[in-house]
Amino acid sequence: MRTMTRMHVVAVLVMVLGVAGLTPGLATGSDNFDAATIRAQQAQLRSDAEARRGAFKDIGESERAELSRQQDIVERLTRDVNRTTELREAQQVELLNALEHISAIVNRAEDERLVCRRHRPTGSNRPTTTCRTVAQLKADRISVEQEVGRPRACSDATFRNGTCF
Repeated sequence: MRTMTRMHVVAVLVMVLGVAGLTPGLATGSDNFDAATIRAQQAQLRSDAEARRGAFKDIGESERAELSRQQDIVERLTRDVNRTTELREAQQVELLNALEHISAIVNRAEDERLVCRRHRPTGSNRPTTTCRTVAQLKADRISVEQEVGRPRACSDATFRNGTCF
C-alpha cells in the first residue's frame, strides 16, 4: 500500500493527465496546476464524447454517462480555484480519483485506474492518503474471500466442544 503526501498526489495528477493525453499547464515550474486548463481539456473531451469522435466513437452509453459524471466532479472541484493545489487535500484526492476514472474510460484501462482514499491509520490521528489500482483491490478482495472460506487451524488449547476459540 502506498502512502501519499500532498506533493505525491499532485505528482500523480501530472501522470494521470499525461496518460489521458492531457498536458496541464504548469505556472512557474512548481507543482501548481492550472485549473482553467484542466477545465478546458475536460470540455474538449466532453465535446468529443458527445459528438462520438476519436476515442469516443465506440464508447457505450453507460461509459459516456460515467464520463460525464466524473467530468462534473472535476468541474465542481476546479470551478473556484486557479490552481489545484489551492484545494484541500481531501478535495485533491477526490479530483485525482475523478481524473483517474476519466483516464480509465478514455484509455479503456479500468484495471490500471488508481483509486485513492484518505484515512486515519489505527493508532494515529494523522490522516494519510493511500492509492491502489483497481486490479490490486480486486486481488485483495479475492485473497480475503479465499481466506474467509479456508478452515481455521486450532491448537489443543483453543479447541473445545468441537469449536475453535
